[in-house]
Amino acid sequence: MKIVIFGVGRFYQERKNQFPAETEIIAFLDNNPSLQGQSMDGCPVVAPENVRELFYDKIILMSASVEAMKRQLIQLGVDRKNIWYWEYFTSKLCCGKFKYYFGNRDIKNYKKRILIVSSHLDYTGGPFTAVYAARALQDRGYAVFLAAPSGDKAFIDEAVESGINVVLCPALPYIHRKERVWLRQFDAVLVNVFPMIPSACEISRIRPVLWWIHESEVHLYDNIINRFDDYAKREQLKRIHICAVSRVAQNKFNFYFSGRIKELLPYGIPDQKKKNSFHNIDSPLVFAIIGMVHPGKAQDIFLKAVEQLHAEKKRNVHFLVIGPIVRDAYGSQIREEASKEPAVKVTGRLTRSEIHKTYEEIDVIVCPSLEDSLPIVVTEGMMYGKVCIVSDTAGTAEFIEDGKNGLICKAGDPKDLCEKMSWIISNREKLPAMGSEARKVYEKQFAMDSFGQRLERALEETIDSFHREALQLRR
Repeated sequence: MKIVIFGVGRFYQERKNQFPAETEIIAFLDNNPSLQGQSMDGCPVVAPENVRELFYDKIILMSASVEAMKRQLIQLGVDRKNIWYWEYFTSKLCCGKFKYYFGNRDIKNYKKRILIVSSHLDYTGGPFTAVYAARALQDRGYAVFLAAPSGDKAFIDEAVESGINVVLCPALPYIHRKERVWLRQFDAVLVNVFPMIPSACEISRIRPVLWWIHESEVHLYDNIINRFDDYAKREQLKRIHICAVSRVAQNKFNFYFSGRIKELLPYGIPDQKKKNSFHNIDSPLVFAIIGMVHPGKAQDIFLKAVEQLHAEKKRNVHFLVIGPIVRDAYGSQIREEASKEPAVKVTGRLTRSEIHKTYEEIDVIVCPSLEDSLPIVVTEGMMYGKVCIVSDTAGTAEFIEDGKNGLICKAGDPKDLCEKMSWIISNREKLPAMGSEARKVYEKQFAMDSFGQRLERALEETIDSFHREALQLRR
């Protein structure tokens, strides 16, 4: 295959050794005038405007700004079918490759075979809910496999140790001929998260698909819809049973696909609480914000709220910022602001076992997210019987009665968050009762047994609907 590479920067440099021997790079495209006319790895670098002078099979986009590249090429007259994203190119190379990790080989007797398809397996919300869904279905007698294009070794090891069967399928989210053959062995497929839209659409042609939507971020929707524009059309979704994890996620999806989601399917998490862990009135009071340091998670709002607390309120109070910090401008900002407050500690990334141990030290979970459909950290906080302060734009706010089983703050408003934190500091004796009420929310809404019932019902409805439609088509 003769290919042209659009982009010669870091994205290409980090991947240039991954091209197979049968691939011939004939030229590079780049918008940087200083590079045009030069040579890169033995091939000329030319301006995109000269693409018509080149004879190639495909153009591979290799940059963080691929959507702009794609639009530019289409405007220059390039057939969109000849424009491939790097991810699609590599998926074609990986077609039919599967790597299995068996956590449970005792699957001789089962109700049905279920495949859960998710994105890269790591310590974020989507993969966690996929693992919990697999556990819930296994407990109800289903044979379950969890498939993803890639994953962190530690996460995969932990999932396998808990009895989950994991399959790495690097062609995902794309589905090619060999993947279709493999998929036919399953009775139904649960496609997890919105970015897996190509999987949801392609698999729905051959197997029953339940698509589980978690996301609420506008920039993510815009990016995915632009990237997968051939799939992001209402008619492509007609065979798919779609549910959302919360009303926040439902409303965002329906903004782009009007009225398409009518059902909610909140996740569940395993109960790991062993004892009540509120500390006595003389111990330090600990507030914590947990999650990847990112503008959407609003660690800056948390630190500004801490800064605005009166000095006497901070006595015998600790503030934790827990989660991985990327070396970018926002990460640097958070480190700098945290360093100004002696009571603030930035832990960085913790393992799951470390986080669960840390919960024993925490009294209050703070989730001031600007957008968050149903943050797992809050659900975990409720499971542990902690008091949670949640922003009014987070999906969990729907389950909170302000002042009874938690507190709700205004998103993006450090002054309001400061007032909520100040109230807790002044009313510490009320925390055990509020924590007990929060625990009741977990037991009613997010316990694994009730989650398993909801999930099983949704999957069986998906299967029945698929076969009814197939029967009608045959008639």
